[in-house]
Amino acid sequence: MRRLVFDPTTPYIDESRFNNESDWKPIYGDIKEEDPHDMPEPLGKAVKTFCIVDANHAGNVVTRRSHSGVLIFIMNALIISYSKRQNTVESASYGSELVAMRIARDLVVALRIKLKSFGVPLDGPTDTFTDNEAVYKNVTFPESTLTKKHNSINYHICRESVAAGIMRHAHEPGDTNVADALTKIVPYSRKQRLLGQILYDY
Repeated sequence: MRRLVFDPTTPYIDESRFNNESDWKPIYGDIKEEDPHDMPEPLGKAVKTFCIVDANHAGNVVTRRSHSGVLIFIMNALIISYSKRQNTVESASYGSELVAMRIARDLVVALRIKLKSFGVPLDGPTDTFTDNEAVYKNVTFPESTLTKKHNSINYHICRESVAAGIMRHAHEPGDTNVADALTKIVPYSRKQRLLGQILYDY
């Protein structure tokens, strides 16, 4: 299924890719997405948002800092394209992917608040895709633990978002991860294959 082409007659997202059965109450209690005071009443059809995340671990050959890439869509429309060097040097790709996921979470929360401020109804949580299976499992299943403080903070921020119904996480294979084109130098043929779904005149 080509995810970036929306067909209203078929399911937009393959629900089997997500974990929806984690019991978060023992850890986070009755946490839920908080909206600012005096939000307007939502009107019209609800829109679906989804996000694609990737990180290039230690891609900078001078400082060995990683690079984050985030794409956020409303239905089929690309709304946010984020590509930036990270502020920390991570010793493992897990850490750089987790930092990218936390950045994506911040962007998603800001976009959701903006849409609600305009009175746009949202169709459930933002579906988020990453090609790092360890990050996907860690921020989805509540049994995971971490020892590094900054990784643990990023980890709990992302997990809280899942528990509050702001985001859902799923694994996206690296070959089809569109955000990969934002984080590293890739061959033109692969960049065309990845971005051709978004940039129709590419």
